[in-house]
Amino acid sequence: MSGTLRPGVHQKPYPWRLAPFKRLPAISRHACPALETVRGSYHPGRNEDALDIYTYRRTYTGPLRAVILDWDGCIVDHGSRASALTMIELFRRHGVQVDMPQVRATMGLGQRAQLEALADMDQVALQWEQIHGVYPTQRDIYNLYEEFIPLQTACMADFGKPLPGALEAIKSLRGLGMLIGTTTSYTSDMLRILGAESIRSGFVPDVSICADHVPSGRPHPWMCLKAAMEMRRYPMEAIVKIGDTIPDIEEGLNAGMWTIGIAKTGNEVGLDETELELLSEGDRDARVIGAREKLSRAGAHYVADSLEDVPQIVDLINRRLADGARQLQCRTCSR
Repeated sequence: MSGTLRPGVHQKPYPWRLAPFKRLPAISRHACPALETVRGSYHPGRNEDALDIYTYRRTYTGPLRAVILDWDGCIVDHGSRASALTMIELFRRHGVQVDMPQVRATMGLGQRAQLEALADMDQVALQWEQIHGVYPTQRDIYNLYEEFIPLQTACMADFGKPLPGALEAIKSLRGLGMLIGTTTSYTSDMLRILGAESIRSGFVPDVSICADHVPSGRPHPWMCLKAAMEMRRYPMEAIVKIGDTIPDIEEGLNAGMWTIGIAKTGNEVGLDETELELLSEGDRDARVIGAREKLSRAGAHYVADSLEDVPQIVDLINRRLADGARQLQCRTCSR
């Protein structure tokens, strides 16, 4: 009878049913074993649409297939000083004093975005207004960027020597079958000079992506995704992004990749090898620990002192992937 529940059938419609008597075509339990788990055993015609409460998610259990590296502070330029020193010199030429901590706080962004971030700081904007009569405008940012490019390009060759252990680490990663990509906030012309120096030292990446190759640089994921596409490597869980700045880590996370922060040789410590060695052991350790904590708080899955430590971290990640693990929060690895 219409409106009467049949004997033996649940007395209340399931909450996800639109109509208690609507019948859908029967689905074989052999084709859909998940139906066995819905309120006991499978009953044809009764709980086929209960599949709506399940989601399907694959788990990648293969090894890492590619690494995407930042250049400064990871492969070359201990302390990531090339861009920082150029920024300070650029503002000095306009009568504005910008100090190293201010520049460090903006590192990793695209260079135009970095100029905007510096010009937006109260101390910098006030100095600019006192000298030029107005606060920095977008036209000023454009002019600064146009002036910055030749200044930075002129000094690129001075910072192209690979860091100790970097080439050996890259060779180890290649031995694991990984492709090597790079991303950078440098322009194509700047990277051409830096790349020529690295080639002379024996490092030739499979792919190099600059900020002017994509709509926007870090922390957006576009450089990482373009590198993955050109290397033909996927899924994103099979790729690890390595960098020494917070925007580097955010770039990798936004792309859905594993991330490794580089502390000791990178921007967050911000010293070249000589300057670092001149520090007392206590001061040196304090700087490195502070850098690790910053990168960890930014979301890095692992933090290393230098690229030398990366092969052992890759081994750890590969073992975790083989066990079906997903990306978890930070661990620190150092020699």
